[in-house]
Amino acid sequence: MKSQKESQQKRMFKNPILEFLSISGPIMMTTFHSLIISLLLYMSAVKNPYLSLAQGVLVFGLAMLSWTFAECILHRYVFHFIKEDSKLVKAFQYTPHGYHHHVPDDANRLFMPPVPVTLILSLFLGIFYLLMQDLSWIFLAGFDTGYMLYSWVHYSVHTRKGPSFLKPLWKHHYLHHFKYPEKAFGVSSRLWDRVFHTMPPEGPSGPREVKVG
Repeated sequence: MKSQKESQQKRMFKNPILEFLSISGPIMMTTFHSLIISLLLYMSAVKNPYLSLAQGVLVFGLAMLSWTFAECILHRYVFHFIKEDSKLVKAFQYTPHGYHHHVPDDANRLFMPPVPVTLILSLFLGIFYLLMQDLSWIFLAGFDTGYMLYSWVHYSVHTRKGPSFLKPLWKHHYLHHFKYPEKAFGVSSRLWDRVFHTMPPEGPSGPREVKVG
């Protein structure tokens, strides 16, 4: 039986509708993103009939790489940017990310739920369309694929033991949570932490041991 304190910690909103909309899971969100990616690829085929397979694979791959960059930048400069006492700013930061640091192993909120995902993907589609016109469809498909892989890595880090070959990623994220919150912003990749010099110091993983299978 969970204590009352534990139950309260795992509730984000008092409003039952908002609380329901804030909950997600791996099967639901994988299905959701797979449908979105399939639709984007279909739209790309319609809008870019002369795009070769090699060109499509190149754009898709570059978009996946771009996600790893966006992941690190968003994590560092949006989710960890608060340097003031503004209640509004703190509330904005707490909902998408602060809660996760407060209750890092809440498996019901390790995937972003459908409503905010739809809004954010729509925003990115608009930005990409302004930059690359009809290539934006396949680019966003690759970008969202990168996001889905990131989500699975993040979910796995918090819910299961890490296989030996992925131990560096598991340890990297544990260091961010439990020892160096201003470092180790990458989750699915450590590349950009190396580029931007935000790698944590070498050493023990902090208050928790890294779980390795």
